[in-house]
Amino acid sequence: MVFLPSTASATSAVDVGLKRSHVDYSRYLSAEARSRLPNPIKSIWKVAQVKPGTINMGNGDPHHTLYPICEVNFVVPSIDEHDPVQSWRSGTGEQNIISSYKDEPCALSLRTAFAYGAGAGLKDVRDALADLNDRIHSPPNHTVSLSLGNADALTKCFRLLGDPGDSFLCEEFTFSAMTNAALPLGIEWVPIRMDNNGLVPSDLERILSNWDEAKQGKRPHVLYTIPCSQNPTGSTLSLERRQQIYQIAHDWDIIILEDDPYFFLQYDLGVSQSTIQQYGHTRAMAEVLPRSFLSMDYDGRVMRLDSFSKIVAPGMRLGWVTSNSYFADKLDMLTDSSSQHPHGMGQAFVAELLGSNGWGVDGFMKWILSLCNEYQRRRDLFMDVFRQKVATSGFATAEVPQSGMFVWIKINLEHHARFSASQTPTVPGGPTTNTADLMDELFRKLLNNGLVMMPASTFAIADRTGMMGSHINDRVNFFRATFVGTDETIRNGLATFGRTLEEFFL
Repeated sequence: MVFLPSTASATSAVDVGLKRSHVDYSRYLSAEARSRLPNPIKSIWKVAQVKPGTINMGNGDPHHTLYPICEVNFVVPSIDEHDPVQSWRSGTGEQNIISSYKDEPCALSLRTAFAYGAGAGLKDVRDALADLNDRIHSPPNHTVSLSLGNADALTKCFRLLGDPGDSFLCEEFTFSAMTNAALPLGIEWVPIRMDNNGLVPSDLERILSNWDEAKQGKRPHVLYTIPCSQNPTGSTLSLERRQQIYQIAHDWDIIILEDDPYFFLQYDLGVSQSTIQQYGHTRAMAEVLPRSFLSMDYDGRVMRLDSFSKIVAPGMRLGWVTSNSYFADKLDMLTDSSSQHPHGMGQAFVAELLGSNGWGVDGFMKWILSLCNEYQRRRDLFMDVFRQKVATSGFATAEVPQSGMFVWIKINLEHHARFSASQTPTVPGGPTTNTADLMDELFRKLLNNGLVMMPASTFAIADRTGMMGSHINDRVNFFRATFVGTDETIRNGLATFGRTLEEFFL
């Protein structure tokens, strides 16, 4: 179950008023997804797994006795340390070895991990992650499928749900590597306004209620959102906004792609030590982590994407998608005929790590809490140095992020001598300021001084509907900076940033 505080805000009308009824999920699918046939070989393979002892003479699997590997040992931090992340970093803590074997008992035999499998991933791993989901989100009637990380999962979701000419909704600044992946599919993006607290629900409602299908084509039926530490802005949606957004999605029949790689990296949590002592780290963390769209999804309209990239290592390329079983089946069909199942080494590691001979789920959550504490320390250092080296000039400001890895730095261009707020647009609806030009100049000056920060223009979603009201180039006066580097990187980087700003403005 999800351990939410017993308050009125935690049991909104979203929970009480919406009851699951039979939904025809096929209407959300793309033409490609509707026409895709199951991989016939994989279909037979799945049937063969049901009956133990079935003699398999159908597949082209190399026999496990010919695998040139029989054992894999993973050296990991001991979770018995008081602060496992700090002990691991300093080299003062104990280490544990968790092992996967081909011919000896373990959580996931290498015979299985290294063989061909189904697109959804191996059952042992999916069950372990479903258990984690249940403890944190308590999703009603949802299925877990593995992915090669969130980028792989998202591109497949776009193919699953989008046809050429469709319009999808997203934040006006977002992770462009992912939105770009949808463009070759013929999907257009419709940006939604944001403020310091993330996506603005009233703007989402405005866009949907004013949509003219005769002029603009089919009304959007998919919302892509990064609710925690939104990339690039670092904002995190409040519970109230999540409930409002979910209600709007219900009212307008929208599928929510909840891309949440930073979900576990939350700061200033106030975790209860007494809850840890009495019930363990999992319950203590579940009580204070943000409530996900998945946790309130009684309508089966959320496809949630999680990843190990930010909490274990990005090179693992392993994540999981949680959705209704119909979407899960369609997603697995796509994987079975494209990338195939996730890599066995990563699945073996996750199975052992979360198993009884590894950290277990509670030990994993203890590592997460320790990781949060370390990233919070780096965030606090970043903000302290920012105040000393940058903010005193008045040329830039920044909000303190509640989660994730990024600070969204606003450049106060109104103080620049060459800033113009009354330019004549070169095209109807075009920018009325020279913000983009000045920001490009500042970006190049930072590069010349040996510093890279990501300019907001990298993440800006152009409005092709004419519904935004003002051009996004008038609002690109931001940089995305990360605080996850070393203390030296933070200090030296912000010192360079502060000096360059003064050169630029003066």
